[in-house]
Amino acid sequence: MSDINSTKESRQKENYLKFIDTVKPSIDFISSSHPQAPDYSDLSTWAAFPGRDGLHNLSPDLKPSLELKEFDVFYIHPTGYFEKHWNSPIDEASAAYERTGSHLATQASAFASVCNVYAPYYRQATYYSFFDTNSNGFDALDLAYSDISKAFNIYLLEHNKGKPFFIAGHSQGALHGQRLISEHVSKTGIYKNLIAAYLIGYILPIKYFNEMYPGLSPSKSNIDQNVIISWCTGTQGFNRSRAQSLFWTPNGWKLEPMQQALVCQNPLSWTSGQDWMDDLDNIPIRLKADKLSLANYYATQNTYSKLSIDAILDLSFEARISNNHMIETRGPLIEKIKRFAIAGDLHNFDMSLFWGAIRNNVKLRAAAYEK
Repeated sequence: MSDINSTKESRQKENYLKFIDTVKPSIDFISSSHPQAPDYSDLSTWAAFPGRDGLHNLSPDLKPSLELKEFDVFYIHPTGYFEKHWNSPIDEASAAYERTGSHLATQASAFASVCNVYAPYYRQATYYSFFDTNSNGFDALDLAYSDISKAFNIYLLEHNKGKPFFIAGHSQGALHGQRLISEHVSKTGIYKNLIAAYLIGYILPIKYFNEMYPGLSPSKSNIDQNVIISWCTGTQGFNRSRAQSLFWTPNGWKLEPMQQALVCQNPLSWTSGQDWMDDLDNIPIRLKADKLSLANYYATQNTYSKLSIDAILDLSFEARISNNHMIETRGPLIEKIKRFAIAGDLHNFDMSLFWGAIRNNVKLRAAAYEK
């Protein structure tokens, strides 16, 4: 059986590498024309905004109120652009625009019962940016981040009004969130209003933490304040022994090994313990769509699919922090979904597996906040 699994994993990796090669932009960033910058005074440039119903308000049980809440979340969506240009335009007719909606449904929705959700569209870097061996990927990510930075400044100046807030992001969104906190939060007085940042699905090396985040710390409990939370998810035994990842620091971009000491909390316990944990109050979710296929990365057009999220109540799983500073998982639900993983990497499920745990934790940390 192990030989069969090994062959399957090798085939998955081979197909994955072929896919990456097919989405490589044909010209360098510096020679490219770039999409028009969004104007965040125009509410249409926000994928989610308080008082406006949307996919961030989806829920498998109780629909969040549209009334203004005491807490905010600034949410940064992950990569949904897989085309051969370095940055995505903000185009309602595009598949990338629709994928942003699916991320609101499965990720931002975990915050909506407690928080006003602010989620900007931005000229996200294309997926290939993370595999570029020259400076193109850095440049594309810099452009994407410039939008996030502007949107956050507008949020602080015009909308936050001194409220306590969370920051949340996944994958590319987590990477931009790391930089955002370093440049705009931890080195300014507003860090005291940051309850927690859920920066999921992107490495955060411990060795850079104090340099990047003065005044903040990695979370060690389920109610810590002024903290950063992070994890990456895989099946039991998964590791990234030779993988490297782009990482931003105040001294510039670096290529960092994924297998090193990382910020990692188990979202079923909110500690860094290595015991297997389950949480009967956690609600894993799945996205339901009548036309959209998230596995079709070659799609370029919006299908205008009807989206909803359902609770997964009939399959359970356990999670623990591995020696590789990642979350490893096992159980019936993991057996069901691991066919969608590439060599055991459950990156696409980093937040949906723990959706209920995140929602419960946001409530706990908000309740523990003291002015």
